[in-house]
Formats: sequence, C-alpha cells, structure tokens
Amino acid sequence: MSKLSSSELRRHLRIGLVVEIDLTLPGQETIQVRTKNISDGGLFLVVDGLQLPAVGTDVTVRLKNQLGDGEEPPVNRALVVRHEPDGIGLEFIE
Repeated sequence: MSKLSSSELRRHLRIGLVVEIDLTLPGQETIQVRTKNISDGGLFLVVDGLQLPAVGTDVTVRLKNQLGDGEEPPVNRALVVRHEPDGIGLEFIE
C-alpha cells in the first residue's frame, strides 16, 4: 500500500504568491505580514520574529493593497491550523 504525499491530500491547489497581508489577532493590533502561498481554502503566512498564535486561533486577514478595480479588499476570517518554522497555515472560515 502506498502512502499519499501531503500535496496529494490537499483539497485545494496552492499557488506560490507573495503579497502583503494585514493580520489581526484577537485583542491585538493589526500587523503586516506576507504570504508564501494561497489557495481557495486558505493561505500560509510568513511571520518572522513574531510569537505564533496558537493552533485553533480565529484571526482576520485582509489584502494590504486595493484590488485591481480600486475596490477595498474584504476582511476574511481564518483559523490557524498549523505551525511551521517560518510561519503559520490558515484555513478560511466560510
């Protein structure tokens, strides 16, 4: 029996994309971080030198810059689902 790789287990295709994101943790000020990748289901944030929020923490994320038509980007809720040495994985909350 063969094992599936982590990429084969993913529900959403990841795209390597680096953009600036405003991250708001509960009871804290908004901080600016950047993405490492993004998918329809979530994103990975590089959080150099910051204390990582606990897995299960409900956060908000927002694209730092306006969208292509000048529209303000939406604020999205996300859940911290994993820690990695260079950052955190978030899953969007519908």
